[in-house]
Amino acid sequence: MKICSIFRSGHFLFLLCLFTVEGKKSPTGKHTCRKELLSQVTENLYIKATSLKSSVPKDLIKTTRLLKKSTKMLFMTNCSVRDQLLSFYVKNVFSRLEVGRDKLNIISAFQVLQVNMDACLPCAPSTRLTSAVKKLRRMFFKLGDKGIYKAIHELDILLPWIQAYIQTIV
Repeated sequence: MKICSIFRSGHFLFLLCLFTVEGKKSPTGKHTCRKELLSQVTENLYIKATSLKSSVPKDLIKTTRLLKKSTKMLFMTNCSVRDQLLSFYVKNVFSRLEVGRDKLNIISAFQVLQVNMDACLPCAPSTRLTSAVKKLRRMFFKLGDKGIYKAIHELDILLPWIQAYIQTIV
């Protein structure tokens, strides 16, 4: 069992390194879009999310959802929402976890994913939070520590959104 875990971790780190190298700037000075690597890293994020979810308390709040269906439509069509949502997870969710390998792996993967998604479809940085992300943040902070657990367990919602978005990239 431990060997499988080490293999998965090693496989993930290999893909992460490959993904980072492949996403480097081309001779023209621009990042290159690597759709197939985006898909591979997203698939590996499922494994990391499962591991991370098992290390935090269960989400017992069933009446509230951070990632709403309306946010999915915005995620698919609005680069600011995409960028802000991925940043929210890195800065507000994962950063509040205890230091560990799972935390570092998932933060790195999200950051690399964000950079490479931007390489495929560049997004001008937004100085103002979108209303969808403002609402999500408000609810997240209102829930306190339970908001962290809810956000982590809702990776089951976010990761399919990311995968669906990647499929739309030409």
